[in-house]
Amino acid sequence: KVEIPFELYNDNLVVVRATLGPVRNVSMIVDTGTSPTAISREMADRLKLHGKAESLLTLNGPIAAESVVLPRIQVGPLYADSVRVVVQDLGFMERSLGISLGGVVGIDVLNIGNFTIDYRRRRIVFGPIDGGQKVVHFDAKLPFVTVKVKVDEQELRLLVDSGTWGLLVFRNRLRTVPEKLHFDPVASIASPGGKTHVSWVRSAVWIGADELGVRNVAIADEELGPENGFDGLLGLAKMGFHKVSFDFENGLFGWD
Repeated sequence: KVEIPFELYNDNLVVVRATLGPVRNVSMIVDTGTSPTAISREMADRLKLHGKAESLLTLNGPIAAESVVLPRIQVGPLYADSVRVVVQDLGFMERSLGISLGGVVGIDVLNIGNFTIDYRRRRIVFGPIDGGQKVVHFDAKLPFVTVKVKVDEQELRLLVDSGTWGLLVFRNRLRTVPEKLHFDPVASIASPGGKTHVSWVRSAVWIGADELGVRNVAIADEELGPENGFDGLLGLAKMGFHKVSFDFENGLFGWD
């Protein structure tokens, strides 16, 4: 096993030091809900990378982005050469966190090996997964890791997203009576595509046979097509998970 430290921002964003091409000690967000991996415009210019236009999916729908080939990326013991990444304007994230970012490491790089995010110890552990955790099988693992979660007695397929603060479901995916919904006109979630307004519902949440208790479930005022393969996002740190594991060899998501 190999461990690396991380810093936690906004109580949920995991930031590590990585190597991009020849540049070392680059601050990168580890985001299991992102694919493909992204680098900042400043980093792309520094590495003199040029590519082609493509579409990037966000909570607000697709936006235009540039795709380039990164010669090498390394996070702890994980590394990959000639990786296709997208170039993003990360200014809104940098201003929010108060740090400079080289990019966002997505699941397309992270799934090279098994790893555990230990929020209590602020460590990412690469290698074999410890036993004794609660586990469920991935519902899908490419291009995103999804698991089945029961919300308000309804089974949903949620993307496991370390970059999201809590539990969010897209509009019309959760059948609930209007009287249960709480609307806050100023509540919103920022993404590269802009801001998404949300309402809330209180509901019991289950993963497998484990009840996580009654939680606030955000309902996004956006609708992604069913072809994207998931109904919403499952955040990690603010859901009360102390440790989460991704076992790609056996297709298991674990937590305690």
